[in-house]
Amino acid sequence: MRKRLLIIVSAAAISCAVFFASNAVGAASLQSRIWGNDRYETNFKIVDSGWTSSEYAVIASGEGFADVLCAAPLAKQYNAPILLTEKYNLSSGAQKQLSNLKVKNVFIIGGTGVVSDNVKSKLENMNIKTTRICGKDRFETAVKVAKNLKSSTGVVVTNGYGFADALSIAPIAAQKGMAILLTDKEDLSLPVKNFLDSKSYTESYVVGGTGVVNDKIASQLKNNTRLGGNSRYATNSAILNHFADKFNYDKVYVASGENYPDALSGSVLAASSNSPLILVGTSVDSSVMSSVKDQHDKYKSVIVLGGSGVVSEESANSIVQGIEYLNDSEAVTLINNADKLGYPVVEANHMPVIHTKDGKYYQRLEDKFNSKEKLFSYLNEYYTELGSNRIMNMLELREIDGAYCKKVGQLGCYPPDILNAKVVSKTSSNNRMEVVIAAKDLSDGSIDQYKAVFMYESGKWLVNYWQGLMVK
Repeated sequence: MRKRLLIIVSAAAISCAVFFASNAVGAASLQSRIWGNDRYETNFKIVDSGWTSSEYAVIASGEGFADVLCAAPLAKQYNAPILLTEKYNLSSGAQKQLSNLKVKNVFIIGGTGVVSDNVKSKLENMNIKTTRICGKDRFETAVKVAKNLKSSTGVVVTNGYGFADALSIAPIAAQKGMAILLTDKEDLSLPVKNFLDSKSYTESYVVGGTGVVNDKIASQLKNNTRLGGNSRYATNSAILNHFADKFNYDKVYVASGENYPDALSGSVLAASSNSPLILVGTSVDSSVMSSVKDQHDKYKSVIVLGGSGVVSEESANSIVQGIEYLNDSEAVTLINNADKLGYPVVEANHMPVIHTKDGKYYQRLEDKFNSKEKLFSYLNEYYTELGSNRIMNMLELREIDGAYCKKVGQLGCYPPDILNAKVVSKTSSNNRMEVVIAAKDLSDGSIDQYKAVFMYESGKWLVNYWQGLMVK
């Protein structure tokens, strides 16, 4: 059995760890989370946060994204909110919003197959003038929306069969008044081609990688710039990077990249303050996190669109702090690596035993960490400064005849199978993570629980301490 560097800490030491954890890494703050019980209530609350009155509103389907991806520039042109509706019913919540905002004109995006005439009739019964903008498909609908925009020097082309790329570009397209045109992967539709041929634009953006919009399409656009990557998040990152110096970072919006309603609802809100819209999944993608870190010192307020079921607290904290939190596998790997790091220190059995005059036994450490500075540097690969100091204190290190030695017999045997451990719980706050794992004791097969506390230091996660738990 291997002797393990299992660190049992006192209550005082834990208190010290908490004290250090309170020093947040980033300067940003989580201003608010805008959310409701469903996509419609979240939509209404987003509208509440951005508008007190509006002569115009845009009505779009909350049940499908095909026709709504192009709506943000039109909404921004009229300083109008986007309101989501069911196909056959204009909810009492939507009616209340329209009434409170004193809306007089509504653009309905999409045909009767997505927003029925029953919804249109309800609007007209509220003395609201309606204009339906639709085509025979999503591609023609996007063109007809584009024709309602004032002249702009730029256009956006993105895949119409996915929502994430269009929503990534929506705030900047809305801010710049650029039409969002939709395509399939292989070819531009005839309505899109005709629109592009008729428009005097000087710049174009292809949003998405070649897997969603091929180079043949890009070659048909004037002065095109591709903003894309190998995933929706890499594309979001490319957009954040390309327009980094155009954004105002007083407000930064975060939405799910896995569902469209919250990001769509918030796209015009983000455009109104020229803010970036960051998309996250179950965690924050590394490419997005890299973009966040590049501009994080400018962030002031982070506003999350949607509840914790769509944007987790951990993802929100990652953006606020500019820190990429560890997933379960990464957390277990870090504990395992930190544990293994101690083997050469603890297992000095091949080194001679030194019997001191005061009746104690010591073993010389290997040359590669045979000084306080060397040992500290060695441990600091996976341990915090505090964690490294705890280990060094626990080893009762002593210099004997010019050599660094550890006291013999200070560690017991704790052989859990860490690498195959399961994460029981994981919490994070600021630059601190606490993880509880369940691991098999290889000596008797029992399942024991261990708690590890990580701290974010010098740009990476390190183990502050970990300990066995008494679990009944």
